[in-house]
Amino acid sequence: MNKRTRKPPIGLEQSQDWLQRFESGESPPKISASDGFDVRTVRKHIEKARQEREVKEAKFMVLRNALQDHYGDLCGYAERLSLRIRGATSPVTAEDDYLHSALRQHMPQSPIWRHLNKWDSLCQDVERLTQKAAQKIERRVRLDKQLEPIISAGEDGVITGIIDALKFQFEGWARGYNGLKLAENLISEPAEEGFANLRYGFAQMGKVRQEHIAIIRNVLKNYESRIKHWDDYRNLERSFAEQKQVSRKLRDELAAIKLRRIVPGRCRYCPL
Repeated sequence: MNKRTRKPPIGLEQSQDWLQRFESGESPPKISASDGFDVRTVRKHIEKARQEREVKEAKFMVLRNALQDHYGDLCGYAERLSLRIRGATSPVTAEDDYLHSALRQHMPQSPIWRHLNKWDSLCQDVERLTQKAAQKIERRVRLDKQLEPIISAGEDGVITGIIDALKFQFEGWARGYNGLKLAENLISEPAEEGFANLRYGFAQMGKVRQEHIAIIRNVLKNYESRIKHWDDYRNLERSFAEQKQVSRKLRDELAAIKLRRIVPGRCRYCPL
C-alpha cells in the first residue's frame, strides 16, 4: 500500500492566487481539479484570503484618513499662523503649540523658522518703540506751555485728544498711512455761545472756547511737523518696512504648505 504524501501548507500567495482566479470566474471545483487540492481546502483559503484583504483595506482606509486629518491639522495651523502674521483675527486652538512643534519636526530646515524668529523680534521692536514714543508724546504735550490757557480753563479733554491723535499719527505715518489732515479732519461744531465741540478725526476734545481752537491747531501742527524727525519715528518706520518684507516671505512659505496639502517629513504625531 502506497504511503500518502502530505501536501505542503497553503501559503498566502497561493490563497491570493485562488481568490484572484475565483473573482475572475474560475469556480472552486475547477481550481481544485487544476491544482490538486480538496475543494473544501480551496473554498476555505479563498474565504481566508478575502478576509485578509478586507482587513488590509480597512487598515489602509484608517491610515489614509488619519494621515489626511494629520496633514489637515498642519495645514490649518499654517493658515491660522498666516492670518495672525497678516494681523487678522484668528482663533488659537488648544493644540496649536503641539502643531507648531509638529510642523517644525516635519520641516526643520524650512526658512519659516528663520522668518518667524525675525518677525517676533520685529514685533518686540515695534512695541518698544511705540510705547516709548507714546510716553514721549504724552510727557511733552502735558508740559507744553502753549496749552496752559486751555488747562486753566478746565478743558482737560483737549489734552487727552491731542495725545491720542498724535499717537495715532506717529504709528500710522510710520506704517506708511496718510493719517489725519488738519485742514480736513479738525472738526469744530457750534455749541453754546463762545464755545465749540472739537474733534480731530476720532479724537474727541470736548467743548472748548472758540479762541482756544487756534492754539490747539497750532500745537497739533507743530508736533506733526516734528514727529517725523524723531529718531524713534525713523526706527519705527524701518521696523515696519522690515516687518512687511518678512511678513510677505512668511506668508509665501505658509501658503505653499496650505496649497500643497501634504507636508514632507515626519513628526512624533504622524500616524505611522
